[in-house]
Amino acid sequence: MTYAIPDQKVLLLDIETKPAQAYVWRAYGEQNVSPDQVIDSGGVICVGAKWLGEKKTYLYSDWEHGHVEMLKAIHEMISYADSVVTYNGDRFDLPKLQGEFLLAGLTPTPPVTSIDVYKSVKKFGFFISKLAVVGPLLELGAKQDTGGFKLWLDVMAGNVSAQKKMARYCEQDVKLLEKLYLRIRPYIRNHPHMGKVGAHECGACGSHHVQSRGTRRTRAYKIARLQCQACGSWQDGARKKV
Repeated sequence: MTYAIPDQKVLLLDIETKPAQAYVWRAYGEQNVSPDQVIDSGGVICVGAKWLGEKKTYLYSDWEHGHVEMLKAIHEMISYADSVVTYNGDRFDLPKLQGEFLLAGLTPTPPVTSIDVYKSVKKFGFFISKLAVVGPLLELGAKQDTGGFKLWLDVMAGNVSAQKKMARYCEQDVKLLEKLYLRIRPYIRNHPHMGKVGAHECGACGSHHVQSRGTRRTRAYKIARLQCQACGSWQDGARKKV
């Protein structure tokens, strides 16, 4: 199977965060943490990103670039992108980044189309939809083993070896995300149109290799079915009133 790369600029990204720290009274059970108990509210510590179809993966981090410069770098990439691909990014990565941009005094990023791969994976009915499970299930590769929470403790303590391991972990997540996105892209029914406006191109990948495959009927229309020969996705063609 071959995959066409769209003309649009598609950015894949993943963030890693550090935990909040607070004084607490109990080790187990529910408890409320008041603002005056919070020592550190956590936040983004590194961001991995790459442009779809390019080999280079970018890694920006607190320890290498400084917090604000890290945010400026990913802010610039998002601002340049037409679409952003994430895994559960609509609920986690993107809101976290927007909050960090606000705290850093940066202007809002321009509106970009979000493609949250997690939302599409959930529709397949897999028993578990986590990236760590779906990647190996589809034989695309695995997430890197972190060794557990100690890695985060070592990173926050300034351990250089741990920081390098965290960087590799984040970069691997981005590469795995790209493979998964390309694999399931034909199945994303609401995928944003990646072809040129008015051109006979695949809406998912932008390929010109689109062929007619019969029609489907509604109560009022007969609609041509088109299938992309590059990625396999289906889309509607011309419709005629019946």
